[in-house]
Amino acid sequence: MINDWSALRQSSNGIMLVILAVFTAFWLSGCNITASTSIAPPVNSDSVTADIKADPLAYQACVYPPNDLVKACGTKGGTFLQQGRLGCYQCVVSYTDAGKACQDSSDCQGKCKNTGEFVDANVKNQFGQCASDSSRFGCYQTIEKGVAQPAICVD
Repeated sequence: MINDWSALRQSSNGIMLVILAVFTAFWLSGCNITASTSIAPPVNSDSVTADIKADPLAYQACVYPPNDLVKACGTKGGTFLQQGRLGCYQCVVSYTDAGKACQDSSDCQGKCKNTGEFVDANVKNQFGQCASDSSRFGCYQTIEKGVAQPAICVD
């Protein structure tokens, strides 16, 4: 008889664990971020500062930008794309000097990035290539004045 109670108790503990796991999964599913979730409040063109209007690359929000910023981004040769894990909008400009050899970001329209395997930070006499666009996302290592900077990953 004792063995029957022991088996029943183990069986009910297993069932409780399954129920707890299902409840936890259901509860956590409410924490997911969806495309309609916004980090910044909706922006109307009247509330956008003059700085952002002058530089659409400064705009980053999880709501689609106002028309005047979309036009300003297009004027700079860019387009608003959803970037990063949250999918927030950012003006991404493609650079015409992409792939050009460099030793400093001043040699490029954008950043001078290491194209090979990452090297230790502060290693001198390094060469890179000019970035293809203004996106700040991904893993990369910049080269400044011929010196490798620490690698970074931005999501």
